[in-house]
Amino acid sequence: MGTLLGYDDVRRQSEGVWKQFGESKWIPYSQINCRLPNRRDPNELRNCGVGKFAVLAAMGESLQEAIPLLKKHREKFDLVTCDKGFPILMAQGLKPDFVQLCDCNIPYKWLEPWVEQTDGVKLLATTYANVEWTTRWKGPTYFYVNKDALDSQKRFLPILGNPDSSKFTGLEDKIAAMSDAPVRVIPAGSNVSNAMLTFMVGADETNRANWAGYEHYFLTGYDYCWRPKGSGLSCKTGSYYAFEDPEPKRYYMNHRTMLDINGDIVQTSENLLFSAKWMFSYLAAFDLPVTNCSGRGILDVRRQASLEKSLEKCSPSREKREAIFAAAKDIQMAQAMRLSAEARLDSARRSLWGKG
Repeated sequence: MGTLLGYDDVRRQSEGVWKQFGESKWIPYSQINCRLPNRRDPNELRNCGVGKFAVLAAMGESLQEAIPLLKKHREKFDLVTCDKGFPILMAQGLKPDFVQLCDCNIPYKWLEPWVEQTDGVKLLATTYANVEWTTRWKGPTYFYVNKDALDSQKRFLPILGNPDSSKFTGLEDKIAAMSDAPVRVIPAGSNVSNAMLTFMVGADETNRANWAGYEHYFLTGYDYCWRPKGSGLSCKTGSYYAFEDPEPKRYYMNHRTMLDINGDIVQTSENLLFSAKWMFSYLAAFDLPVTNCSGRGILDVRRQASLEKSLEKCSPSREKREAIFAAAKDIQMAQAMRLSAEARLDSARRSLWGKG
C-alpha cells in the first residue's frame, strides 16, 4: 500500500464522522472534560523525549510478537499505546508511559480492572473523549483537538477557553472548576494509532518540528490489516486486534483482500485502509525520525526495520545524552528569549500606535 490520500477523501471522512458524533457527543463531552481538575498544560510535554526513544504500540496482530522484546528492553524507551492497548499491555506486565484516547464511545469496561493503576500514566485525550475514562483517570490528562479538513478545532476552542458555567449545573464537585490549561491542536490522524504519532511529532503544513523531541519513534502493531483465519500460527483466529477480538469487527466490516509488505495475503477494512493511506501520506510529507518495526501489514513506508535490532541500538552513551540535553536546553532558552522579545515588540507597537 503506497497510495497518497487526496483532499476530497480526507474531507469526506471528516464530514461523515462529524455528522455521526459532532453535536450529539463531541460538544457535550468537551464541555465536561474542559473542567477536569487533573487537566494539565500540554506544553509540559514539549521536548519531554529529548535523549530518549519511544515505542508506539498499536493493536495490530504483530504486537503479539513484539511483547517479549518490549519486556526485554523496557528500560530503553518510553511506551505509548492506545485506549484498547492499555489493558492488554497491563495484562502482559507492561505499564505504558502514555495512553492515547480518541473515541467518545470507548467502553469503560476495558479500563475498569486497571483504573487504580493509572496513577502516573499520562492520558493524551481528545476533548470529546469518553467521560467515563477521563473523569476516573488517576494520572495527569493532556487534552487536544484535531485539526481536520472541516477546521473542527474552531468549534471546540471557544468551549475550552470560555465555557458557559450555567450548562454544568449538577456535575460532580471534582469537575466543577474550570482549568486554565491550554489545549493542543494536532493534525487529525483518522484513528487513535495515527494520533499517537501526530500528538508526539505535531508536524503539519506550518511546522515540521519534532514536538516531543524523541530521538526516534518505533512503530509496532501498525498492521492496518489481519491475516485470514488459519493462515499463520500466531493468527489462528484471524483477529482484527492483537491477542483478542472483543468486538469481532472482521465479521461485519467491509473487507478488502490484498497483499501486505511481505507479499502475504491479508484482509483489511475500508476504515483501516483509509488510516494506512493517511499514515503513508503523513510520513511521506515530512522527514520524521520514525521507523515501522511491525514486520508486516500494509504500511509500506521508506523506513522499515526489525524491532529487535532497533531496540538493541537505541541506548546512546551517557556522553551523547548529555550533549543532546545541553543542545535542547539551548534551544529552549532561545525559544523563551524569542517569545519574550516578541511580547516586548508587541507592547512597544501598541504603545506607539495604539490598539488599532
